[in-house]
Amino acid sequence: MKANRVVLILGALAVCASLYAAGGSETKKASGSVENTGEKKIKLRLSSNVGKKEIDENKSAMAKGLNTWINTVQEASNGSISITLFTDAQLASNTEQIVNGIKTGGFEVSHFATGNWAEYTDAFAELNVPYLYSSFEEVHAVMDSDVGTAMMAKLEKDVEGIKALAYIDIGFRHVTNSKKTIKSPADMKGLKIRTMNDKFQIGAMEALGATVTPLSISELYGALQQHLVDAQENPLSTIYSQKFYEVNKYCTLTRHSYTSTFMFMNKKTYGALSDSQKKAIDAADKACMAASRTAAKETENRYADLLKQAGSEIYEPTSGEMGQFKTAAAKSWGSVKQLMGDVRYDKLLKVVQEAGKK
Repeated sequence: MKANRVVLILGALAVCASLYAAGGSETKKASGSVENTGEKKIKLRLSSNVGKKEIDENKSAMAKGLNTWINTVQEASNGSISITLFTDAQLASNTEQIVNGIKTGGFEVSHFATGNWAEYTDAFAELNVPYLYSSFEEVHAVMDSDVGTAMMAKLEKDVEGIKALAYIDIGFRHVTNSKKTIKSPADMKGLKIRTMNDKFQIGAMEALGATVTPLSISELYGALQQHLVDAQENPLSTIYSQKFYEVNKYCTLTRHSYTSTFMFMNKKTYGALSDSQKKAIDAADKACMAASRTAAKETENRYADLLKQAGSEIYEPTSGEMGQFKTAAAKSWGSVKQLMGDVRYDKLLKVVQEAGKK
């Protein structure tokens, strides 16, 4: 009897440990006790470049989405899937390391911004068109449409060994710099700016007059600190969590493009899961998208306030100034249409326009 009690206690501790390892600050147990369903126990390693502090605070859209995905997988699988989250780019920092890590089995799950995929595929080109989106609803309409489904399918086709999972919202991107307040494209002329290695983002910043240097985000703070670049562009939550405000005082709310990070996993690992475990993954995909969307809408103003408190000077362009940014960036749209082709390009514009009417 005593031996049985020891086994039960050790089992309970193991489940608690797996939940704790996920790093989320709001991990909750599913109603009732975790049952022994006879499922094969699966341990997944999730590589993330997001900081542990941001994940633990669980306030940003990124953190909300990631924590929700982790918790939902573990709960919906009745504990048969456990996840260990490795934050702060412990396992991989750049695109090549992340993709190779998934393919070679260094870890089973990861995520990174849709713009970073451009080195391997143009699957997410639709999300990186400058000044295409003016609202959250337009972005979500694309993700939820046949266009969004086609983007996932193209990713799996172009990048062997990848299973597409879910979009996690981060928010609209804005420009920060160490030189001056930017109020128009004229103020960006000659500015050395970092972007992701995405031809549309590069084209947009060059159209605005800046000189572009693509870098991984893990290298960005040092590059700004050493003045290898003057500026960068990211959502406010990323600017705050990565402390770019310490080396870039000026922030302009350009809203030039929208950032979603994308969850994916090793295709063989996913294929080896039982049907019920795959359903748990599917449930987590839907839950994390919903959680991040809600958070993205709610938190932009909060991060603007936090940046101001940290010493940032935030400038919001007038409607006339924003028009200048959009007109200048539109010069890069020709390359967008050329890459996509007429059918794909026209379908994207139609979804966005219909969403805008609503």
